[in-house]
Amino acid sequence: MDLLLLLVAFVVILAGAELFTNGIEWFGKKLELAEGAVGSVLAAVGTALPETMIPIIAILFAGGAGSHEVGVGAILGAPFMLSTLAMFVTGVAVLLVARRGRPNDVMLGRAGRASRAGPCS
Repeated sequence: MDLLLLLVAFVVILAGAELFTNGIEWFGKKLELAEGAVGSVLAAVGTALPETMIPIIAILFAGGAGSHEVGVGAILGAPFMLSTLAMFVTGVAVLLVARRGRPNDVMLGRAGRASRAGPCS
């Protein structure tokens, strides 16, 4: 039964994602926006909306003292969690690129002249 419920939920999520993508594309065409604006602004707002609405609903409509704490914790905790995750991913990427090293890369120096990138540059 749990597997069936998981499968149905997966299908609902895929259908909702397809509907959301088509709706955002249609809305962007209706507003005569470029594809970049549609992807970076409208889709970003649409995907962040559930993370924003859940704490607001918890604060305004749920009863009890715990709902207020859950709402405030979600509002304050989400940015910290995302920034921590972003710093971790960035740090891992920097370490991997630094460890791999590419001695034949050409970088622009201070005066705009090309110079070979190496361990001493």
